[in-house]
Amino acid sequence: CNRSMNISVSSLLKLGLLGGMFWISATLAATVSVRTLPLGELLDEQQFSAPATVMSRNQPQVAAEIDARVIALPIEVGDRVSADATLARLDCRSHESRLAVARAELRVTLAQMNYARGQLTRARNLKKNNSISDELLDQRRTDLETRQAEADARREAVNQAAIDVGHCEIRAPFDAVVTERLVSVGTFVSRGTAIAGLLEMVGQEISASLRQNEITRLQEAEELVFEAASGRFPVRLRALLPALDTLARTREARLTFVNEAALPGTAGRLVWQLDRQLLPADYLVRRDDRLGVFVLNGERAQFIAIPHALEGQPCEVDLPSDTRLITDGRQSLVDGQEVTVSPPREQP
Repeated sequence: CNRSMNISVSSLLKLGLLGGMFWISATLAATVSVRTLPLGELLDEQQFSAPATVMSRNQPQVAAEIDARVIALPIEVGDRVSADATLARLDCRSHESRLAVARAELRVTLAQMNYARGQLTRARNLKKNNSISDELLDQRRTDLETRQAEADARREAVNQAAIDVGHCEIRAPFDAVVTERLVSVGTFVSRGTAIAGLLEMVGQEISASLRQNEITRLQEAEELVFEAASGRFPVRLRALLPALDTLARTREARLTFVNEAALPGTAGRLVWQLDRQLLPADYLVRRDDRLGVFVLNGERAQFIAIPHALEGQPCEVDLPSDTRLITDGRQSLVDGQEVTVSPPREQP
């Protein structure tokens, strides 16, 4: 019984093999109508883009650093101001008075220090003749050191009062445009009260959030462009932030303008492309667990495997640009099958 079963299985395998060979032979014998195009016409440039926004390098709200009343505000929204230009003037009379008091107190302390120095000098001379005790000499030395310490404290008080007086005029830290006035003339402001909003008009940067594969391609690109309604601006990559957005799984890229810069707040797209060209994934077919393309070789279809090709992704093809790639009818082809080439489709 087992022998009969083995014979039957063997017969079935032979029949299946013969059937498969017959099918392949029949397939190869059948002529398929196909259309072809030169490979060079099918390749696409690798162009990528990502949303991007122009960011101002500095956009501060300049604040008061003393408590005082605003007596002048010589700016309006939209004014362009240069570095160190006056944004506001504060009533400085009380601070100037404190500075004068601090300077007077310093002069008193310096006079006391000079007197203590003279007393110490006389005490040292008397000590040479043993006319005073060691205790009195130490007292004179201590008096001088005390006056010196007081003089140092008075100098710092003068410096602090002078700093406060210097804050009576609030000045622009850089060339900028006034974006807002936050107080009015006559307003009493405290230390830390915002006076005006500024927008720096130079040094703008572009911020774009990119996925890892986009970052790799961006770093390979020779030319980067920021495209917006106001035009196209060449840019260069400055930095990739070493942090990953946990939700979007992206990293922020910061780019600088090469020449002219777009206005801060401008929204657009960061565009770049690579030199190499790719064949769209639609033209790839799978045969014997390998991805590749069918090309016209004389009157037959030839399957050429592309080892680095991935399912559903464009790939590089190392073939001459005039290679005739089979575009229509490729799905039913087998390697070596005879084909007839139909004329190209008419473009609408």
